[in-house]
Amino acid sequence: MLDALGPPVRPAGVVLGADTDGEPVAVTLVRPAPTRVVLLGGLYLARQVTLRAVGTGTHAVIVTGRPPVWDAVRRAGEVPGAGSPDTDDPADPAAPVRVVREPPADLAAGGEPLLVVYDRGATARGPAPARRPRQTTLVVLPSLVPAVSDLADDADLVLIQRLPPHEAELAGRLWRLTPAMTETLRTLPDRGIVVLGRNLWRRVDLVTGPRETAILGPVRRGD
Repeated sequence: MLDALGPPVRPAGVVLGADTDGEPVAVTLVRPAPTRVVLLGGLYLARQVTLRAVGTGTHAVIVTGRPPVWDAVRRAGEVPGAGSPDTDDPADPAAPVRVVREPPADLAAGGEPLLVVYDRGATARGPAPARRPRQTTLVVLPSLVPAVSDLADDADLVLIQRLPPHEAELAGRLWRLTPAMTETLRTLPDRGIVVLGRNLWRRVDLVTGPRETAILGPVRRGD
């Protein structure tokens, strides 16, 4: 996944934040091949990544048991004059952001860039993988536990916020991290994340502008 990192001007690039030198860091979230991303962290980061993906022209389908917490993202993605689709109504595939309780049947259709977010909590049952090119499955896990370790290990890219000591130790064993990397996962500030992939480790600080803060609130680790 080294090619996942690049300047923010790359097509479909989603800017996550800045590195230790203050330079922007972006990931190519939607790629030509079906992709799976796991986010180990809170609702703030999940909503920010989704909002920024929509800002690049990617459509988003959010599968969640708590639709109201995604309303701000859905409203921000609405096209002026197009109306406001019902939060739980998956019938309008043209909506930039759909918030649903169950995956709609049309996920394999179309060719536009698509981000399918599964906000289901830490569960041993993983969602179906992406079904077509230019489709990414983003699994939001609030914690790293043995039941989801295989799901996290199979991801093409993992975004990690601060972990409790026992979860950081599990992450260290799972990804064969050095003691220094494991310690980093335990001590990240609220704005800090680690981008982890095959042959990839990148420490990033989230950067949020005034408009995003108005939608999402201040940067935080939890929900």
